[in-house]
Amino acid sequence: MKNMMLVVLAAAVPLLSACGGGAARKSSSGGPRPAWVEAESPKWTRAQNVLGVGSGDDEESAADRARGEISRVFSSAVTVDTSVDETETNLTQGGATNSSFSQVVAQNVKTASKKMLEGVEVVERWKDGATNRYYALAVLNKGKAMAAVAERTSALDADASLWKGRLDASTDRFERAKAGAKLAALLKGRLDLENDRRVLGGGALASTVEVSAAKAAAARALEALDVVVIATGEHSEELETGIVSGLAASGLTAKRGDSGAAGDLIVESVSGAQAVEGGDARWKWSRGSATITLKDGRAGKSFARFEVSERQASADAGEARRRAAAGLAKKAAEQTAAAIAAFFENQ
Repeated sequence: MKNMMLVVLAAAVPLLSACGGGAARKSSSGGPRPAWVEAESPKWTRAQNVLGVGSGDDEESAADRARGEISRVFSSAVTVDTSVDETETNLTQGGATNSSFSQVVAQNVKTASKKMLEGVEVVERWKDGATNRYYALAVLNKGKAMAAVAERTSALDADASLWKGRLDASTDRFERAKAGAKLAALLKGRLDLENDRRVLGGGALASTVEVSAAKAAAARALEALDVVVIATGEHSEELETGIVSGLAASGLTAKRGDSGAAGDLIVESVSGAQAVEGGDARWKWSRGSATITLKDGRAGKSFARFEVSERQASADAGEARRRAAAGLAKKAAEQTAAAIAAFFENQ
């Protein structure tokens, strides 16, 4: 369920920039090099706090980096993705954009993380007179942070108990798969919060759901669905691999099928490839594209359709095609997982 439970959070530094009280506005001081620049602060110990030290050409950049150092140690904090994606990907479902249950779980984890990280304060600042470099010390009280994590974990446990009960009570494959998908998302969210609690020095919290058994039940419910992948056109093998990967990330097991094949869920891919001009004779460019349709086999209707494309270059035309196909498969995997998550949410 990796892609389904993907936790989409705000970038760490902007989230933390508004945190802290009066100590955060303290001006940088000169004087001897403080102990906290290289090691633990005598005043702010690691036994009671998570510490982050940052440096920069000015006070605020040093403070932001110190806050960022704290956020980096937590599994549910995500750094800024600076990659440039030339691929345009569109996902539609019934003419509207739908939020999946996994996104709701992600928001719950984000809420806990934000509440936890809002306790970060920049408590010390120092300027190195010899280099004109600024340094900052950020701290997060472990006790307050663990309270925020425990509160959100308790809420996730309550939801997990609800969906485990629905899974156990249902005999319909789709209803069981729906409950299994939501249960798995909740268990993944809980694991993220448990990892944060360990970072803070706390142990595992007791759950109202037996986690191992619930995880196994959710997996069985999803695996019970008959899922068929039908891929045609250029790069069909790569697209099939990508789609199967996205389905597997959602807990679903798929098999290859021919046009017209039946199944509980059907994923169809029609793809193509072409050489394109790049403006530099030394480089060979290739562009791949695919239209992927997901169908509910019970109703015989499409519930999601999206297009992906990828353009890649190499000195060798064959390598350019291979790279474009690989990128296309990756996009297909990600969007297939997102479409499946949205489908179960709207059942």
